Amino acid sequence: MTGLLPGPDASAAPPASPTAEAALDTLHVVVLSWHGRDDTLRCVTSALADGLAPHQVLVVDNGSGDGLEEALRALDPHVRFRQTGANLGFTGGMNHGIRACLAEGAGLVCVLNNDTQVTPGMFAALVRHAAPGTAVSPEVRYLDEPEAVWFGGGVVEADRGWPRHLTPAELARDDVADPTRVLRESQTLAGCCVLAPADTWRAVGLFDPQYFLLFEDADWSARARALGVRLVVARDAVLLHAVSASFTGPGRLLSSYYYARNAMRFTRLRVTRRPAARLRFIRDQLARPAARRIRSGDVRGGTWEALFAAAGLAADALRRYGPAPGVVLRCARRAAPPPPAPPCLLYPSDAAHAPPRVALAPDPDRIRIVSDSVEATHRASHRAPAA
Repeated sequence: MTGLLPGPDASAAPPASPTAEAALDTLHVVVLSWHGRDDTLRCVTSALADGLAPHQVLVVDNGSGDGLEEALRALDPHVRFRQTGANLGFTGGMNHGIRACLAEGAGLVCVLNNDTQVTPGMFAALVRHAAPGTAVSPEVRYLDEPEAVWFGGGVVEADRGWPRHLTPAELARDDVADPTRVLRESQTLAGCCVLAPADTWRAVGLFDPQYFLLFEDADWSARARALGVRLVVARDAVLLHAVSASFTGPGRLLSSYYYARNAMRFTRLRVTRRPAARLRFIRDQLARPAARRIRSGDVRGGTWEALFAAAGLAADALRRYGPAPGVVLRCARRAAPPPPAPPCLLYPSDAAHAPPRVALAPDPDRIRIVSDSVEATHRASHRAPAA
């Protein structure tokens, strides 16, 4: 169920060719930012250091007002910048940038999280593997532990209805089976970096704005596979991802809302319409983790987490998607405890449930995703056995 898909074409990478170099010139990269000026500047700097021309980088800002445009001009005035004027979520912000790149004639489009750093040669490798009908992600490693793989491939567990990363043990078995394999077949790609030809983006479509944030990458991957698009992870392309950042406050509760709501939508639309998988997800990923928090002594936190997850389930039942409604945002603001000092991790290292991290600016109505939907299921796949 969770093994690697066969990789008949996953052989050694071909050497760079004049055609590949010409294709690299048609690449446009979309970097989305929301109150992440410093992260975004580091990300753009690393992309330029990897050989991209400034005009190949498009930074989209979701109405931050944090001086990012001026900072980009100081970095390089030829880096493109687009302002949405409002927080459109991960889906809306990235879609804004992808549309612009396609309209400008991009041959290849890559979406890139702003909390990542590109390593030398990454884009050239991704472009080399981006054949027609293929979408590719790099091997993603931890920024603070570059030898450790965060994402090397993903699967969708049909019996539980959710996508997850391949575990270190699964990656190790694949390495033993074929040490020379450069491309690893994957059932889902990590939204922190996906590169595909323009024709593939047009055929599959953009990210579904109904998700707003979380599970949008898994949904796009499922739609792509349904059309016969090959999803691969390029092991000769490495991206560093700052997945260890902490978060607190209202975003902790809002992430439970989006996580529960969007998991139900994804499972029903892309995995199975039978309720058993969704019920198992509710039990394993929502109810049991909240109960463990309560039993550990965090009665208030566990209760609020369960209530916001329940609100997400209700929103799915009512088919209320997109950004969370105002009443949910206000409740998150009122229910969230004051931020700790000094900052600490949201969940201890042995936490059973870690929804994707969300960082908030002073206004909690505006949310910035600093990870993607697969991260939550990756962490859940490594949790202790359910009690």
